[in-house]
Amino acid sequence: MKKRLLMIAGAALSVGTFAQAQSSLDQGRASQSELLSDASTRTSSLAPAAQDFTPAVHGYEQFRFNWNNRDDDGLDAKDNKSTIGFQNARTRLNVSGNIANENWGYFIQFGFGDISEGSSPFDGGLSSPSGAFLEDAYGWYKMGNGWSLKFGQFKLPLFREELVGDTYQLFIDRSVSNTFFTQQRSQGVQIAYEGDQFRFAGAFSDGLRTANTDFTSGAEADWALTARAEWKWAGDWKQAKDFTSFQNSEYFGMLGGAIHYQNGGDTVPTTDADDLAATIDASVEGNGWNAFAAVDYNRFKANGSSALSDWAFQIQGGIFVTADWEIVAGWDILVPDSNYGSGFDSNFNTIRVGVNHYIVPESHAAKVSIGLSWFLDKQGECAIAIPNTATGLLSSAKDSQWNLNGQIQLTF
Repeated sequence: MKKRLLMIAGAALSVGTFAQAQSSLDQGRASQSELLSDASTRTSSLAPAAQDFTPAVHGYEQFRFNWNNRDDDGLDAKDNKSTIGFQNARTRLNVSGNIANENWGYFIQFGFGDISEGSSPFDGGLSSPSGAFLEDAYGWYKMGNGWSLKFGQFKLPLFREELVGDTYQLFIDRSVSNTFFTQQRSQGVQIAYEGDQFRFAGAFSDGLRTANTDFTSGAEADWALTARAEWKWAGDWKQAKDFTSFQNSEYFGMLGGAIHYQNGGDTVPTTDADDLAATIDASVEGNGWNAFAAVDYNRFKANGSSALSDWAFQIQGGIFVTADWEIVAGWDILVPDSNYGSGFDSNFNTIRVGVNHYIVPESHAAKVSIGLSWFLDKQGECAIAIPNTATGLLSSAKDSQWNLNGQIQLTF
């Protein structure tokens, strides 16, 4: 009997202890729920209370292996022809979101230990950044009825290949033509409009390739104006974000054109020169296939020098052979002005082929790519064929060279 009473007492004590622990757990859950509920109504101390403030952190990594072969003499003591190695091509971290309400927002992007982006002979901005550097830093405001305002450091609305993001390219990197013609980044203000079939962007800035320059920099123009217009006859504007068209995608077609003009020399210490750039491009996408073509033009004239008028023509396309494997091919040609002088006025052709494997279906989040670039002409005889490790084109005075590369791309 005594033993039975002890067992009953022990059971009662256990039940009491469990009930007390359960009560404490429930109180903890209730407290956590209250904290989460309270937190959901709060915003950053940098924003007004009870307003939208939505910071988001994203980024991407592009890691490559390159094998370049040049039929050239004297590249090293053993007269080797090949250059090989790994390349941490791009690492980016960005922060974006809304401030106060959904009409105000911002975007800031940093790069780390970048490869050489190359530069044109007229490039005054950073061409080979190292360490950490600021890439984009702009705010935006939606004015309503399709109108918006952008201010800060961003890509000018000019050449489409540059406007398509690093992770949304058809090939591992942009073309040799883009290396010379690219607008890169500038500091300024931009007004834009987007309708159902037509959109437009106009910018007033410091000029081409003037990222991270102060207003006292000689690399800047006195003033620069850029305008780009696009008309689509089918599809959705979101499809213009990349060059790829996955299987079962809707048909998309867009025609675009842009013009840029900048002038300097009337303020200290800008260069006395003017620069005119223009482009026309077309993009079409269908059920698992895509095509893009562009014509680019640049006319640069410095005081006391002859004008230099350069052209580029480009075409590229891709097709999915399965749901996650895409075959791509393209060609571009640089046509320099004859005023560069004999021996530097030759055209420069590039043929590219490649394959993309999309690890995450219908997404650029994780992608493995292999590409082969065949540079048909002498790099040293074309004044605007800029050596650039991003494209795989290296300095050479001899005939053709080629570059085989592979890339793993991860975004988050």
